[in-house]
Amino acid sequence: MMNPIFLARPVRTLEDFGRAIASAAFGPAGAAERPAAANLDALADLLRETRVKRVVVADCGLPEASLRSVLEVFADEGVELVI
Repeated sequence: MMNPIFLARPVRTLEDFGRAIASAAFGPAGAAERPAAANLDALADLLRETRVKRVVVADCGLPEASLRSVLEVFADEGVELVI
């Protein structure tokens, strides 16, 4: 199991989540090779691929409707999201 991922950069969009998680899990070079998660299915795939169990976001500014959807994806994948 992977250690928790801490996202220090601002997260304002779903793509921000995808880029930040990929960068933390695979490093900047590895993240650059992957397309950003542009939808909820891609975010779920990324969470499964990284096998992370906890993501801590220091600066989450997602709109409420988007945040609810993201929380559902995290819950479905068994990943704790701390904002």
